[in-house]
Amino acid sequence: MKIRRTALVAVAAVALALVPSAAFSYGASDYTNKGTVSDTTPAAGESFTVTVVGPAGASVTLTITSNPASIPDSAITIAGTKSLAKVTNASGVAVFTVTLSQAGTYTLVATDTASGAVLSTQTVSVAAAAGAAGSLSSTGSNALPIALGAGALVLVGAGGVVVARRRQAGAAA
Repeated sequence: MKIRRTALVAVAAVALALVPSAAFSYGASDYTNKGTVSDTTPAAGESFTVTVVGPAGASVTLTITSNPASIPDSAITIAGTKSLAKVTNASGVAVFTVTLSQAGTYTLVATDTASGAVLSTQTVSVAAAAGAAGSLSSTGSNALPIALGAGALVLVGAGGVVVARRRQAGAAA
């Protein structure tokens, strides 16, 4: 009886030890498509898609980093966030729609959320919007009031010289 009981406890312990490994049995190698980008050179403000194909029901995280780092997070939109985790559908597909609103180079990294394995690293170069290159930024300065004020001061000064000369000529005569 003790042998049977010991054997059953041992089998139960092995089963309990193997149950979690079945849940984590898929890995980065199970992804058939490690990430594709529909357009690697979109224009600023133009949406494009990032597609990852893997096991059904797997969680995938897409993170975007900008270069130069001076580009604000507000220039990156992934359905409202900068990093987004989605669960693949029944076909094993996760599609992210991304919009980058400023020119620069962006790195898109898709990771398996459960294991942290990097599935894909893509680089996207966003060109400046048409007409933006070569144009100067507006400083807000308006020269017309300054020029009118300077002209008025010159007129007041010239009038003062004329009045002073007339007084001087009237006093001499």
